[in-house]
Amino acid sequence: NKIRHLRQFLRGWAKNESGIYKVEKDRLIHLTNELDLKAESILLDADERASKTEAEQRLRELLIEEETKWALRAKVRRI
Repeated sequence: NKIRHLRQFLRGWAKNESGIYKVEKDRLIHLTNELDLKAESILLDADERASKTEAEQRLRELLIEEETKWALRAKVRRI
């Protein structure tokens, strides 16, 4: 019975973490695309360039985490 409750709790926790990850990824992609479009028409100021660089770095980190997660699930030795 305890194992069943633990399994249900962990399943809910995993879905919540997955949802948070997807929202953060979508937000970063949207921000990066928005700043790219703005950069095509005018020059970005220092704050916007810094936020774009930071968003791109965080997005890279999230994508690496996702790739690692799927590699572990597939039991792949090399990515």
